[in-house]
Amino acid sequence: MKKINTILFDLDGTLINTNEIIIDSFISTFETHFPELVLTREKIMTFIGPTLNETFGNFTNDPFTIQSMIESYRKYYVEFEFESFEIYPGVIETLEKLSKKGYNLGIVTSKFKSAAWPSFTHYNLQDFFSVFVALDDVSHPKPNREPIDVALSKFKNVSNAIMIGDNIGDILSGINAGIYSGGVAWSIKGSAHLMTARPDFMLSEMNDIFRVLKIIEEE
Repeated sequence: MKKINTILFDLDGTLINTNEIIIDSFISTFETHFPELVLTREKIMTFIGPTLNETFGNFTNDPFTIQSMIESYRKYYVEFEFESFEIYPGVIETLEKLSKKGYNLGIVTSKFKSAAWPSFTHYNLQDFFSVFVALDDVSHPKPNREPIDVALSKFKNVSNAIMIGDNIGDILSGINAGIYSGGVAWSIKGSAHLMTARPDFMLSEMNDIFRVLKIIEEE
């Protein structure tokens, strides 16, 4: 019997729905820096998941332009953030149950901590998570295994672990780190997209994590 005692979650798009403010921030940024460029919503959705440096680096090789675009993105995001996010159904209730059962809970995000912290603390999620790994903490972000390794190293005891997220990078990071991986069906990109990365599990709703844990324990 295998028993998982550590659960890692991505934040944006997994626990908190920040999709619209992220999309709007990209739209504003490209309107400022590349006004002639026409980007569909579908194209912009592909920017969700990778780091800003990665995304903007696909449009220019100039590091100063990339940095300027990052600053524009963050300025817009911060200005309109609190009008534009909400926690997904069942998140608080599920985290309360997991916490009471004694699971190690950690966040692994591709955002810098300063950008992720406001929405995270808005819902007092810090009450449930003892580990928070952000872009500041790693040299190689997801899908590299480093963010997972850093997160796991911060817990005193880890038997088996699972990484759950709404992007292919989340799933691949878990796979690359040699732990279980899970996608969330409420991903803005859709569960079919996530299944191309071959996660071990797909959560239909937040409390579906208990079904996943039971399956693993019965292996």
